Amino acid sequence: MKKGKTVIRISAMIILFIPLSIILFLEFFPTVGRIPDKKKRETFKKKTPIFYRKQFHNLNEFRMLTGKAKKKRSERVRPKKKIKVKKTEHLERAKQGELRVTWLGHSSTLVQLGNQNIFLDPVLTKCTSPVSFVGPSRFSEIAMEPKQIPEIDVLFLSHDHYDHLDYRTIKRIKDKVSHYVVPLGVDSILTGWGIDENRIHVLDWWESIEIDGVTYTMIPSRHFAGRNPMKANRTLWGGIHMTDQIHSVYYTGDTGYHDVFEKVYEYFGAVDLMMADSGQYDEAWADSHMNAEQAVQAAKDAHAKWFLPVHWGAFVLSNHAWDEPPKMAVAAAEKLGVNLATPRIGQTVDYDEIATFHEHWWEGERD
Repeated sequence: MKKGKTVIRISAMIILFIPLSIILFLEFFPTVGRIPDKKKRETFKKKTPIFYRKQFHNLNEFRMLTGKAKKKRSERVRPKKKIKVKKTEHLERAKQGELRVTWLGHSSTLVQLGNQNIFLDPVLTKCTSPVSFVGPSRFSEIAMEPKQIPEIDVLFLSHDHYDHLDYRTIKRIKDKVSHYVVPLGVDSILTGWGIDENRIHVLDWWESIEIDGVTYTMIPSRHFAGRNPMKANRTLWGGIHMTDQIHSVYYTGDTGYHDVFEKVYEYFGAVDLMMADSGQYDEAWADSHMNAEQAVQAAKDAHAKWFLPVHWGAFVLSNHAWDEPPKMAVAAAEKLGVNLATPRIGQTVDYDEIATFHEHWWEGERD
């Protein structure tokens, strides 16, 4: 009898310990990050009508789940062998008036505009999760290690999800970064990681800031945020439009398809280069991510002169074949008359030569 009671006590303790451990981990583990405090939330309520009930909200109707996730459609959700990339050990600074772009896989991209090095959503780790040993693992090589990253004038973060805001990458390159441009609330995470708040510029949707000749404007996206599932949407999400008055670049961040792309054209005119969320989609989360065909349509809506699909080529976060996004983008671009660039991961694209970057390199990767 006593033995039975002991077993019950031990089982009860284990049952209580597991959820308590998860709660403590989400509250205090540094990689999860600090959310905005009550004082900061009060400023959000005064600043924007989309912050209420302690959360940010989308302007359009939004459902976290729009259906049931498709079962694994292919054994090719990831290649059998790691994708080879163009490795770069040193990246020269572009000259004034030049535009260069180096896509590093998933959404991580180095934009060189107006003599600035601009880093978008840098994730330079083998795994995207709160811990380094569990979570979606990278199926492509890392094109640039943190130590090879050049001096960064502006680092932009579209939102706080782990595949866009990576603790280990931020810590490793923080001494190279002069300015951070982030949506409302993301600054709380960065300051909690030791980033000087004087280097952080926080923007609401459609707000702009000029930094050394380049104007940055936060663009609405249709998505959500949260590193702690119990505290969702405490920070904002969005894309970024950048211009030095010679060239313009628009990065959507993660987003479902909606009417913002036409508004970007109405507000800024035709954009030279657009990079859009094009992979790791599913019918179950159609409101928060575009498939590649929708991304090409978004580029057409924005009157983009050139389109580069991102949010693929690194991590498995959905059930489609790993190379479905570029194949779908190619077909849609031909159908809709959109100029599509498909550089290999790690290749630096000079905008004056962007028409030459049309290789279907994924076809040469052996599964």
